[in-house]
Amino acid sequence: MKFMTAAVFTLATLVVGQSQAASSYTYSNTEYCELVAANAADNLLKAYAKKLGFTPARTACVQLLNPMTAQVTQDAEAQIRAYSRGSARKLPASLIQQLKAMPEQQRRAALVQIYG
Repeated sequence: MKFMTAAVFTLATLVVGQSQAASSYTYSNTEYCELVAANAADNLLKAYAKKLGFTPARTACVQLLNPMTAQVTQDAEAQIRAYSRGSARKLPASLIQQLKAMPEQQRRAALVQIYG
């Protein structure tokens, strides 16, 4: 009888421990973005977003998965804003994309040429 009681107690302790481990799993937006990048199934992404509490934006995923690319893009946008501030000229979106793709020195030279 003691052996049976000990076995039941041990089994109950294991089940409770496993359920607590499952409920304490930490969901992260980085992991969600990795699932998106791996082309996970839509129902998996919806379930993960529900557990996470929100759906991370695509731009947030880009910044999380490619921090250097995101920083370069932010630097390029800052340069373009700095040169265009106070100017009546508005650059077309296609030109802005080309400027963002350029190396920093080449971009700076192009902006000086455009804005003077």
